[in-house]
Amino acid sequence: MKTDLAYRLVVKEQEGIYIASFPSLPGCHTWGNTFEEAVKNAEEALAVYMETLAVNGDNIPEETSIDRPVSLGIVVHAPLTA
Repeated sequence: MKTDLAYRLVVKEQEGIYIASFPSLPGCHTWGNTFEEAVKNAEEALAVYMETLAVNGDNIPEETSIDRPVSLGIVVHAPLTA
């Protein structure tokens, strides 16, 4: 079964670095020295977050705040839990 999921990524500049987080995924955040680095690191953080959920048998959270589709081209392959 294939399911496409989208999560809002928020990147904010703070004290000379960029903080990236997924508001609907508690604890899924990272940072970078540049905006681009923060987005790249967010891709990796999202992949690890989803893999960890799958390994632990946890449910994958649903996005609650997207009002229109967005895409960063991030693809994460993880088995879905029922």
